[in-house]
Amino acid sequence: MQLESGTDIFDVEEPVGVLSGRPWQPHFHVDDELLAATRRKVCLPFSVSDHLVRLLAGRGFTQSSDIESYFYPSLTQLHDPFLLLEMDTAVQRARQAASRAEKVAIHGDFDVDGITGCALLCETMQTLRCDGSRARLEEGFIPDRLRDGDGVAERRVRRWAADGVTLLITVDTGASAIREIELASELGMDVIVLDHHIFEERPPAVAVVNPRRGDATYPNDELCGVAVAFKFAQALHEQDPDCLPADFLESVLDLVAMGLVADQMAIVGENRILVKKGLERFNDSSRTRVGLSALLGVSGLDRGFPVTTSDFAYQLAPRINACGRIGRVMSALEMLLTHDEGRARELAREADHTNNRRKVQDQILKKEALEMALPYVQRGDCGLVLVGRNWHKGIIAIGAARLVEQYQLPVILISVEGPEARGSARSVPRVDVKAALDQCQDLLVRYGGHAQAAGMTLRTRDIPAFRERFLGALRSLPHSGPVPQGYDLDLDLSTMSVKDVADLVREMEHLEPFGAGNRKPIFRCSNLQLQRAPTPLSDGAHLRFAFRGPAMTCGAETPALSREFVSFGSGDAWRRMLAQKGLSTPELLGQRWDVLFQVGRSTYRPRHGVYDPVQQLLVDIKPAGAGS
Repeated sequence: MQLESGTDIFDVEEPVGVLSGRPWQPHFHVDDELLAATRRKVCLPFSVSDHLVRLLAGRGFTQSSDIESYFYPSLTQLHDPFLLLEMDTAVQRARQAASRAEKVAIHGDFDVDGITGCALLCETMQTLRCDGSRARLEEGFIPDRLRDGDGVAERRVRRWAADGVTLLITVDTGASAIREIELASELGMDVIVLDHHIFEERPPAVAVVNPRRGDATYPNDELCGVAVAFKFAQALHEQDPDCLPADFLESVLDLVAMGLVADQMAIVGENRILVKKGLERFNDSSRTRVGLSALLGVSGLDRGFPVTTSDFAYQLAPRINACGRIGRVMSALEMLLTHDEGRARELAREADHTNNRRKVQDQILKKEALEMALPYVQRGDCGLVLVGRNWHKGIIAIGAARLVEQYQLPVILISVEGPEARGSARSVPRVDVKAALDQCQDLLVRYGGHAQAAGMTLRTRDIPAFRERFLGALRSLPHSGPVPQGYDLDLDLSTMSVKDVADLVREMEHLEPFGAGNRKPIFRCSNLQLQRAPTPLSDGAHLRFAFRGPAMTCGAETPALSREFVSFGSGDAWRRMLAQKGLSTPELLGQRWDVLFQVGRSTYRPRHGVYDPVQQLLVDIKPAGAGS
């Protein structure tokens, strides 16, 4: 029987979203007084709505100077590179090598950070001119994961020494390479270490530049390896502006931006400046390096849409990382450095093919983790802590989430990288994984997150003790509710037009680049009714939602609710809800719903039909009034 409009067949006390299993709460509250005060401080050359002003105020941008710096970041706002300890020594030694025309070698690492860092240093030392002379640069080197393992490659140190190299610079590696750096010194080489990994004992290098060293005073400890390399180039330029071309620092920002995003560093402060400026370079086709232009092509990102941090993370970085994991890692470095367009296209295609093989590895991780987990599950452990030496840190979060879904237990997957390991935790509702980690903090180098998801860095040697402590902490914890799903603003889509939403999208683009510390806004709309049952996409993995709306807005514009919402990865959760509630289609359509959603520029151009420049992404949905 068809229910009357608005009939509620849910328990309105149910507080959690259907898709996330989490309650909702606003990230902040901005009252009218703060809104008005902030608006008076906003002086921007484009129209600024109350929505944007509320977002700024809610994120702490309430002063004119902060707002101006946020919207108009400049390289002049970067921190003094000489605040990094031993940077002065590193600069002095590099300048000496250039002035004496010494042989110099660059050693990177086999992930995006290490590869982009190696490329940046190769260009720096190749270009550096001191006292009318340049260093003689050896070909940049990235170790082979299988042949050389983690850290500095001893075989390459010996070869460089035999070839007469007198200065070795490492990037994204070297902080823990005591034995290899001692060997280099014995063989007549000085070593400069530009790294961001923790270390127990300072290696015997002439300079160790690292924002995370124990005695660090630098105000940004979220620099990755390529960003430290950039600070090195910045320091060279500041000490002698004529030693590098005037536009050199800008020319390498594409490498810095990609490394920061791929290494999952916080996109705030100095890092946000570097990423934003790097994106600007990416999106200027006249300045895009040929290797990255070719990579954009094979990734399907050459269709005229702006490149974003999401494109870095999900399209470009995986292809470069794949070369370091299962392919020819030196091909990735060559792709970044080549000036030959034909060669660049060949190397980009190779990276793309390698990445397709890498996707198979993702399935292998899942299979390995499931096999590792089985004995612990069978004996009734309250959680899982699983370790892999060949698991890439970029995919362990996905693997952890899959195991949580499989076993309904808190899960930590740990990727070992030499003496340091990175872990990703995911939990089940009512188990606060962050509280459990709080009880293990003396065994962790750093950690952060919330009740349902967290990340951590720890020393490899501490993993067994950490596993026991973490499981003990889980046993001692009371069951707690899941962390709330936050949202930024309430929007009444029933009174908005498609033009209003398009204007909002354009405003939100001023807040980019999005990432850790600068999240993409989430909006809430209440009391909607489904127009029809959600349409399954991609064999049911995703869903398309359509809601009822007015025929026209008061301004005779096309209503915003005429546009459908896409919800990625929501199919299983929606079907579980339907099965649990036993809902018929009439009951589903008679229910009123609250939704959380995001808006953004659509990059999908249909072969037939009209291009819609806006995409509405449904983040979560729950019965109207539930847990409000």
